[in-house]
Amino acid sequence: MSEYEDPSDRRFHAQPNACPDCGPRLWLEDGQGNVLPPDAGRDVIETTARLLREGQIVAIKGIGGIHLACDAGNDAAVSRLRSRKQRYAKALALMAADIAMIKSYARISPAEAALLQDRAAPIVVLQAAGKRLAADIAPGQVTLDFMLPYTPLHHLLMQALDAPIVLTSGNRSEEPQVIRNADARARLTDIADCFLLHDRDIVNRLDDSVVRVADGQARLLRRARGYAPQPLRLPKGFDERISLLAMGGELKNSFCLVKEG
Repeated sequence: MSEYEDPSDRRFHAQPNACPDCGPRLWLEDGQGNVLPPDAGRDVIETTARLLREGQIVAIKGIGGIHLACDAGNDAAVSRLRSRKQRYAKALALMAADIAMIKSYARISPAEAALLQDRAAPIVVLQAAGKRLAADIAPGQVTLDFMLPYTPLHHLLMQALDAPIVLTSGNRSEEPQVIRNADARARLTDIADCFLLHDRDIVNRLDDSVVRVADGQARLLRRARGYAPQPLRLPKGFDERISLLAMGGELKNSFCLVKEG
């Protein structure tokens, strides 16, 4: 372990450190904060997959916030999630295990496939086609919002499932996404049936980015995880302009700093 404690060693800054004694630790608990033992012969991720298949709503802690998940093909579960979350119309984001799974439910162009598999791993708005999902996923729309797993936890969970899940931000409508375990227990107990949590702190809240291909070009609808806070180079003519700070957003805080192009 000395190599991880020596600042001069390249492993000092390694992120994927894991140990059965030191952690990080992953556990499943019910709405009262009681730790749930995994199914016999299974781990907590496989047990979570079973709960999702049975129609339960699970709060899952990721790297930028806590999400609410349920079986995307279960009409009752999706409707219950909408009612509890108080989100009655806006489309719900979906996660699938791979491109092949998404193709069962939506059409994917080469440009859209490239975006889905990009290192930014955004949500990509796709034309619905093929198998049916729950009616309340995107009411009144002909598109579906899909993303692929972007953390090891998501990869392991989706390997245990054979269909997409809803993976929407863990919050009530108009509230910020929950990022702390204690807040999840306090604010999501009447939404989620159980919680898949870990002991790694989330320092910065970060939404999933949303992209759509229009006229052959990728258009960012929400610039967040994977894209922000990378700078955007402006066209020629802005390099010599005065520095500018713009602040706004009616419902969400946002700012833009223009400096040296």
